[in-house]
Amino acid sequence: MRADALARRRDAGGELLGVSLSVETGRFTLLSGGPCSGAGLLLRVLGLLERADGGEVWFDGRATGGLDDGERMDLRNHAFGFLFAEPFLLDSFTVAENVAMPLFKISGLDIEQARARTAQVLDFAGLAGAADYAVRDLSVLDHHKVALARAVANAPQVLIAEDAGLQLTGADFREFAALLKAAPEQLGVTVIATSQAGADALAPDRELRMEEGRIAEDTHPAPVEEAPTIE
Repeated sequence: MRADALARRRDAGGELLGVSLSVETGRFTLLSGGPCSGAGLLLRVLGLLERADGGEVWFDGRATGGLDDGERMDLRNHAFGFLFAEPFLLDSFTVAENVAMPLFKISGLDIEQARARTAQVLDFAGLAGAADYAVRDLSVLDHHKVALARAVANAPQVLIAEDAGLQLTGADFREFAALLKAAPEQLGVTVIATSQAGADALAPDRELRMEEGRIAEDTHPAPVEEAPTIE
């Protein structure tokens, strides 16, 4: 994934002023900075949740700026997983039912395929024995683990984690942070996250610190990808 000269302005939440970067596949990148630094806005633009006013986001060699809303949604559904500060689980469903929903709605798997994939991601999240538990009976940490399992259920190429672990503290946060750290190696997913906890707590492969809409520091700059030639 690559971004070229991204510009975005909105009334609140920061701005982007010509931000360019490449994101390495299969790595954990943290976008850090204060509320108006542009870190959260950059995450949402990279995740195709918001459109840039200028510049371009390239994904798999494809420019995304010209995609219509339906095409953007289709790309998000099939190539991205999303994890937010609030888990947004359905309390009337079991753990397995919450995780399996996108497997039926998006991937079109049959019951046995969905069951196998659900078991795989619940095992990754440390919830192998909780498939039939009622969500309302889970701890706060386990709510977040279920949300993470659901976000990676469709085997996305990129996991977008906004305000990762915001509701967690202490040992719960450390356990959840360890799962995010392990996701690239164990699941092959590229993780891009924001978090108030900072790099010391999350131990990302790379930190991009944002200030006033620009990248102020890049701990491990990725090789710059060349733009595809358009004939």
